[in-house]
Amino acid sequence: MALKDLVAKKSEIAESVIEGVVSKYVRYYTDTLEIGFTPDGAALSGEKRVLVYLVAILGWRYVTNEPTTIPTKPADLEKAVGIPGGSLRPLLKSLKDSHLIAPSGDGYSVREGNLEAITAAIAGEKKPARRKIAIAAAPKVKGDSKAARRSTGNPISSNIDAWIKDGFFKSPRTLHAVHHRLHEHGVIARQTSVSGPLLKAVQQRRMKRQKIMEGGKEIWAYCVAGA
Repeated sequence: MALKDLVAKKSEIAESVIEGVVSKYVRYYTDTLEIGFTPDGAALSGEKRVLVYLVAILGWRYVTNEPTTIPTKPADLEKAVGIPGGSLRPLLKSLKDSHLIAPSGDGYSVREGNLEAITAAIAGEKKPARRKIAIAAAPKVKGDSKAARRSTGNPISSNIDAWIKDGFFKSPRTLHAVHHRLHEHGVIARQTSVSGPLLKAVQQRRMKRQKIMEGGKEIWAYCVAGA
């Protein structure tokens, strides 16, 4: 192997690491410029939730080309991550003392150079006990049960699994193309909800992703690992 084979763009590495950290825990809402937590994200411990949120803010540049500034002062974070100020400030101090976050002009932020340490901190923490989340519960449907809901699975993941088998991913497919096909099959979801299942398939080595040119710029595309 030559040294040139080890060359990679720093931006591509950062985007991949950020996606690996946040894909399970947050969703980007580009219409309102907000970051929302998934149920898994809402169940994280306080420190872990703050880290995921700040990493997600770092990833805004890869989600939209529009300049995006999200304030992260304690009052802003209190509302965004759902932690009361009296509990939040000690968490911020602890994370700052651990050099995982740093004060910035708009509050607090994480540096790209800390992403590896932050990833390890998030992965290494035991999952806390599930707590009640202040969100509206879905209305109960007759015959609904936990077992029934488990049997249906994730419609995005199940469709991607089926398309891997039927050859749809023999050619590289962009996130937009996969999102469009889901809509064709009646699965209505935000485009940002599709990246998580695709990334999981890549991490499981069932698929790979590569940069292709589309519309005059490089974007990620997904295909089966042997293609």
